Amino acid sequence: MQWKKLARNTASAKEPPKLDYLFYPKNVAVIGASNEKESVGYAIFENFHKNKHNWCEHVFPVNPNHGVIQNHKSYKTVLDIPVDVDLVVIVVPAKFVPQVLKECIEKKVETVIVISAGFSEIGEKKLTGEIAALIAQNPRTRVVGPNTFGIYVGDTGLNTTFSSKQKMNMPKNGTVAFISQSGALGVTILDWASTQEFGVSKFVSYGNAMDLDESDFLEYLGSDPKTKVITVYLEGVKHGHKFLDISKKVTKQKPVIVLKGGVTEQAHAATLSHTGSLAGATRVYEAVFRQGGIIQAKTLQELFNFAKIFETEPLMNGNRVQIITNGGGYGIISADRVIESGLELAKLSDKNKSKLKKQFPPTVTISNPMDLVGDADEHRYIAAIQTALADPGVDALMVLVLFSIPAIGKGLVTQLSSIKKTAKKPIVVVSTGSQFTEQMRRELEKNGIPTFKYPEIAATSLKALSDYSAFRQDR
Repeated sequence: MQWKKLARNTASAKEPPKLDYLFYPKNVAVIGASNEKESVGYAIFENFHKNKHNWCEHVFPVNPNHGVIQNHKSYKTVLDIPVDVDLVVIVVPAKFVPQVLKECIEKKVETVIVISAGFSEIGEKKLTGEIAALIAQNPRTRVVGPNTFGIYVGDTGLNTTFSSKQKMNMPKNGTVAFISQSGALGVTILDWASTQEFGVSKFVSYGNAMDLDESDFLEYLGSDPKTKVITVYLEGVKHGHKFLDISKKVTKQKPVIVLKGGVTEQAHAATLSHTGSLAGATRVYEAVFRQGGIIQAKTLQELFNFAKIFETEPLMNGNRVQIITNGGGYGIISADRVIESGLELAKLSDKNKSKLKKQFPPTVTISNPMDLVGDADEHRYIAAIQTALADPGVDALMVLVLFSIPAIGKGLVTQLSSIKKTAKKPIVVVSTGSQFTEQMRRELEKNGIPTFKYPEIAATSLKALSDYSAFRQDR
């Protein structure tokens, strides 16, 4: 498949999606809400209603077989609800979806999320065709899915997913948005994010994308003031030129990080049966990502790490990294990783080298890596960091810390956190260790300093930041 063969936006007859109705609805209905505690319909209605007071006026259960759902009056159809409805979540067997969607359209519902599976992803053509026809004939009602995990909004707590609150916490409010074609990967992302110090602005699992697709959500989040970083997992795109055009616009304003599934021949075949998407040649996608200013993550870990560094750090003016360490060997392998990643080792000015020589004992190596040696305390670290930040030959700092050394502890964390507030250059901390080290890393991240366990992870993350910075400067 060639990128140029991908269709242009076949939904061009539709108005631009008004996704505020999706993310910030006033009245919501759950069709297929249930009293059975182990069912998807139960979990979705419970999650919806749990935080209702934060974001909407009413959540209506719809189930023709029950008059009361979870102590709330239930309606036989969405048409029976006495007020306008902004968002409907459909969680009924696939065979009932066309009729239920038709009723939503008749009700003039603004947005619909179809959780139900059993369509193009399994080769079901009849039901897929019926839904496609309804969508094409009724451009007002916008549809997410089918075969989706739902959405989550950080600042209100809106949660249309069927995650179990007993088994999984939702992430705190933040500025990183996640768009996922895969529902299962979406669960992983949300669950993992809940354990981290950065939070989520918006999450959306868009499934088979029969109407709203990755480009629509990318465009919305590009103009969302509550989102600083957009991350995407996709297996293929529906409308190639639309995706590229929107990517070019969005990446001029904020970073977009994509993890592409199906890059091997065998995995590519699996994508066709997963979401029914058009996957395409890996090299074509890679070229388009570069053209669109998109940062491509190769692994799920990279997706998370890139999101971490992009959320907190300023853009880089170049690719020169100064390494500061209290362990010689740690600094040497970090220098290897920095160079292997495509970055350069910074060179301090002679003036700054002389300045530090006057401050430090002769055992300190004032080079790159800068080895402060094992007796370094917080004052030695801070002097080195402040000097490197002020040096015009340094674009970013990689600070390696062995917190197991007696002279280093909470004092360094406190002072480094203070410096971070006014720093104009990226600072990342690398530290590997046990309980105390993890405690210090967590404190640093609470104060907006990205930390990594290993230098190779920090190096690839800085390289991604450097590449995006260069893209922005060229625009």
